[in-house]
Amino acid sequence: MKKILLYIALAIGATSLISCQEELEIWDSAVLDYSGRFLFELQDETGTATLVGFDDAQQIYIYSTASNVANEVWIEDVDHLFPFKCKQRLTGNANSFASASLDFNNLENNLLAIEPPTTSKPLGLGETVIVDRDYIRVAIEEAKILKGAATTVGGNVADSLYMKVRLYCGSVTFASYKLPQSLWADPEVEEFGWELESVTYDNTLDESYVIAGHRYTGFPEDHYK
Repeated sequence: MKKILLYIALAIGATSLISCQEELEIWDSAVLDYSGRFLFELQDETGTATLVGFDDAQQIYIYSTASNVANEVWIEDVDHLFPFKCKQRLTGNANSFASASLDFNNLENNLLAIEPPTTSKPLGLGETVIVDRDYIRVAIEEAKILKGAATTVGGNVADSLYMKVRLYCGSVTFASYKLPQSLWADPEVEEFGWELESVTYDNTLDESYVIAGHRYTGFPEDHYK
């Protein structure tokens, strides 16, 4: 919970992010029933206590992968409340679905959790650095998108979203590599960067939350601020 409160503080005043995924033509998508832009509030894992209320900037995007196959989606927390952006392989259908596996080893990395550190640079090859990271991988324990089952703040009917997520934390190991010469500040001086080597899971740090909300309507009366 203290991690979530930290992200809340960082998110205050943030504006909605414009995603290139909004420009995708989704009508031929293999995951059309899942796809969309959803406003949500964050609840505890039982769904009985609201931790973060609705906010226009607080959105989850669900969209197809490049392969455009059934039951495979990207799920992205665009306002970075958590933050996460991860590929999910699902079982079920939009009315009732979950990750195909809850096993850490079978899940995709959260792209935002494996970004290389920027606070330091390696000085040569053979160096490694280990960084503690939250939400290395994400699983959907149970979820549903129900057509016309939500009423917005403005009184409009919209599709509802319920999604219980499990967040896996641990550490990420980065190894040094030599940057292309075109990126060196001085063409005579080698420079190095960090790249992902491995991730390590600590199951004592697991967190679960409920994301509950509705599809974005775009109507002025449905704005939360």
